[in-house]
Amino acid sequence: MRLEKLKSEVWTCCHCSMCTESVNDESGWYKTCPVYRQLRFEDASARGHNTIALYLLEGSLKYSKELADCIFKCTTCHACEEICKPMGNMMASIGGSSLKTMVPPIVNALGVELEPVHSVAIMKAMRADCVDLGLDPEPIKKLASALEETHNPYGEAQDARIKWAEGLNIPEKAKIVFFPGCEPAYRAQEIVLATAKILKSAGIEFAVLGDEWCCGNPAFDAGYLDLGERLVRHNVEVLKKAGAEKVVTTCPACYKTLKNDYPKIVGKLPFEVVHISELLEDLIREGKIKPGAVREKITYHDPCQLGRVMGMYREPRAVLNAIPGLNLVEMYPTRQASWCCGAGGEVIASNPGLAVNIAMEKVPLVQETGADLLVTCCPACKRNLELAAKRKKAGYKVKDLVEVVAQSMGL
Repeated sequence: MRLEKLKSEVWTCCHCSMCTESVNDESGWYKTCPVYRQLRFEDASARGHNTIALYLLEGSLKYSKELADCIFKCTTCHACEEICKPMGNMMASIGGSSLKTMVPPIVNALGVELEPVHSVAIMKAMRADCVDLGLDPEPIKKLASALEETHNPYGEAQDARIKWAEGLNIPEKAKIVFFPGCEPAYRAQEIVLATAKILKSAGIEFAVLGDEWCCGNPAFDAGYLDLGERLVRHNVEVLKKAGAEKVVTTCPACYKTLKNDYPKIVGKLPFEVVHISELLEDLIREGKIKPGAVREKITYHDPCQLGRVMGMYREPRAVLNAIPGLNLVEMYPTRQASWCCGAGGEVIASNPGLAVNIAMEKVPLVQETGADLLVTCCPACKRNLELAAKRKKAGYKVKDLVEVVAQSMGL
């Protein structure tokens, strides 16, 4: 049982309920678990998952289809882990969320370890056990089959992955490699086209790879660990052959997986991994791209993987604030307490109705800002938030960060 490796983590949870439902104006929290808010059952929350894990380890509970159904509803948004950081939440109560963000670098420098219960890792270990036992839901089995056979979660042909790049004269070898990821390459080509146009306008020589496979994140989320590792090893080899020194991605899940998970599997990477918002901020500061005026009132949605997991809140906002005419109004909650879009953790595949219901909870939060445009920098977030806005007839548009930058440049 893979869960055995996390026995100490499971025992660390004190089942306090903060991860289930918490409202704390001082630290910017409005509820915690998006799935629990929808389903209202304990087994949908991190506390519930940790309790299930405890009983599995003690032998008083066994894996079943019903149990698998519970744990495959998690969006892996990490809100449970964010609110489980005891020192950080104490600092937030004293000085707000700004002070909280200062805590990790300070305590790390002092050699102090103040980690939350890693509830997402516990849940993923249980998913992997379910896969080993053949208990994963049918939509997840289909997802894994598509990843195995076509190397993307949609079952699309491999040669269609870079169809969007036809006529753009982008090479397959360069020191900088643009790694679009599956969602942008197959389902959100407006994002990859905008990115390519921006990079070309900035005079950057970059490559895209026809033999790129899925980054592996969907496989890891779904509990197919061996499959995820095969995808990782393949991508590392093709990136090496391309001469990559820097890999740029627009997808936060790709960014997190490449930067955090790949080294755990293959060791130190021979290339740097950057998110497009980091690169855009550098290019604007260096004067290589010069945004023109875009006169719109906007608000920004923090993707869970980019924000809570990777700690990247400043860079996307720095890019938006560099565009003349944009009026950025923060919604509540935001940053570390940002409400999940609902698409993560492969919930969009296994429970699409649940995913869009979570996204629809965000609509009034956006409307309260009076924004005409909701901006994010995650293709999955964009797709789900756009669907929610249409269903609720919300009256605002949804765009990715690179689309807004490209628009400001007249591209």
